[in-house]
Amino acid sequence: MLVDPSLFTAPYDAALSNGLQANAIRPNWATRALRPMEEDLLAAIPTLPFFYPYTDGPRRRVGSVWRALKGVEHAVGLRRLQREAARFDLVHFQWAALPMLDLRAVRRIRRTRPVILTVHDIEPFNGRPVSAAQRSGYTAILAAFDRLIVHTEQGRDALVARGLREDRVHVVPHGVLPLRAAAPEPRVEPRRWRIVLFGRMQAYKGVDLLVEALGLIDPQVRDRLEVIVAGEVQIPIEPILARARELDLGAAFTVRAGRLSEDAMAGLLRSADAFVFPYRTIDASGVLHLVADLDRWLIASDIGAFRTMIGTGGAAGALVPPADLGALAGAIIDSIGRHPRTGPATDMPDWTQIGALTRTVYEAALADRRPGAVS
Repeated sequence: MLVDPSLFTAPYDAALSNGLQANAIRPNWATRALRPMEEDLLAAIPTLPFFYPYTDGPRRRVGSVWRALKGVEHAVGLRRLQREAARFDLVHFQWAALPMLDLRAVRRIRRTRPVILTVHDIEPFNGRPVSAAQRSGYTAILAAFDRLIVHTEQGRDALVARGLREDRVHVVPHGVLPLRAAAPEPRVEPRRWRIVLFGRMQAYKGVDLLVEALGLIDPQVRDRLEVIVAGEVQIPIEPILARARELDLGAAFTVRAGRLSEDAMAGLLRSADAFVFPYRTIDASGVLHLVADLDRWLIASDIGAFRTMIGTGGAAGALVPPADLGALAGAIIDSIGRHPRTGPATDMPDWTQIGALTRTVYEAALADRRPGAVS
């Protein structure tokens, strides 16, 4: 059983499922129900959508009262998960969203079968402000799993430096995610160089840094740019929009707030001339893996998977120090008219290979439970 209660990474979940199936693993998922406009990427995979029946999915609610109720629903979902786990060889979490609650469930499930976690974010919640309930117990829960999966060697080193056992941390790379075949959306001003920052708008993704960097660019050069930030808003966006107006960015900066359909997302991404990732922190980026095959220039912070995939040779894009506004502004200017000579990390494994690597982790965790095994 694989567990992604909030469906944070549905495209990754679907691709991983395909890789596991190619390696004779039968994945089943524990998730929430789908929200409006969400595509059922797991339609062909057995799924139990029992998390958050009243606060998420088609009944999604926001606000402090609903967040508190969602915490109660999370606890109820974990109790159901413990019952369901008895039917499976092992349980593989993708996230530990509420470590204090998750830790108890992990320990109980682990009494009878291995429990694995993929640590998508090496920095807890990528440094964004979260509740005390979410922060508390993060290191303890990492130590509670039989095995941990990370996407990069840097991620592995970071967990080992935190005191986690080296032999229990495995590197399984993130693969390229499929993007729907759709026509690029029409461009109103095709003369402008279109740069897109796509994905859930969260503090660590640096939308505010992007605005400040655009403000450093000469207005005549900026007039050649069309920077679009698109995705579901999970930060206060009005101060960012106010700052863009104060800097008089005009048509050079646009925010498209809200979740896009699969067709609209594909149309926007395929219409881009370049992509920008001004992240403050990251280990692996689903969006980077979504656009990796589009043959577009990439501008990114010199961290995590960006460093691994883009490299320092300038063939696929430009890396800049995180939060260095001058370097980011310069990279944006230099991107105009540029095209990559090679794609990012062309030697990346496919999902069948990723499924095989994941199966190896599963087998190691199961072997630990055999009589006579040394743990």
